[in-house]
Amino acid sequence: MTTATAVAHPNIALVKYWGKADASLALPATGSVSMGLDVFPTTTTVTVGAAEDTLTLNGAATTDGALVRVTQFLDLVRDLAGSTDRAARRQ
Repeated sequence: MTTATAVAHPNIALVKYWGKADASLALPATGSVSMGLDVFPTTTTVTVGAAEDTLTLNGAATTDGALVRVTQFLDLVRDLAGSTDRAARRQ
């Protein structure tokens, strides 16, 4: 089995993007300002090669809608990658 871990830190928008000045060039009407925080990171670990997709959230196995949404997203990724491997995921 192969395992990968990713850590993401929150990003807070202080001034948000509002519309386009030129849609054909995809130019924003206003700038945006945000800052990344060094606290409250989210850590996700995926292990590929499991018998079925599983999701552990805050140390507890889940079988509800969260697992369904994760599996649906992973199915999209698997289709693009041409893979049928299942994933054991911890978050």
